[in-house]
Amino acid sequence: MLAATLSACLAPAGAQARLADGGGMAFAYSATANSAPASNGQVARLPDLGAAQTRCLSLALYHEARGEPAQGQFAVGRVILNRAASRYYPGTICGVVYQNAERLNRCQFSFACDGKPDQAGNMDAWQAAVAMAERLMCRDICGGVAISADLIRSTHYHATYVRPSWSKKLQRTGQIGGHVFYFTNRR
Repeated sequence: MLAATLSACLAPAGAQARLADGGGMAFAYSATANSAPASNGQVARLPDLGAAQTRCLSLALYHEARGEPAQGQFAVGRVILNRAASRYYPGTICGVVYQNAERLNRCQFSFACDGKPDQAGNMDAWQAAVAMAERLMCRDICGGVAISADLIRSTHYHATYVRPSWSKKLQRTGQIGGHVFYFTNRR
């Protein structure tokens, strides 16, 4: 039962989204664990759901999206979960967040390799990041935040004030606050 609940809440981009009426806003997800590959619209694999993984997701949300609205934080978290479910990235949340962290300023999430401590300084923002991570991982609260189905499947994002060369090669899925989101069908 727990596995079914968790898989429903953590369904990565390839999972079938149940869309709310009108506006194409996705609020919930349905999928089954151990299903067919993501390329045919199902979950390929789910990330590890331990306390360490929740902490990694919380740290990423804190450092990457703490000034964003709930929808922006949720979308950043979905990028991390979608990557953890992709065979092209590490298979855990911590693996995704800290991929290439040993390379100064050359990693996937800038806070992970900027040489500064990863600790949270703003306790209110930290508590909000932990709550959002738990929501994304379906602990205590199970439910999505209203964002478009395109944004739910995002695998990349960047801040609005930069224009990375890789963004030209991906499908833009939308923008929330200070982040622009993209999708690659390389699953």
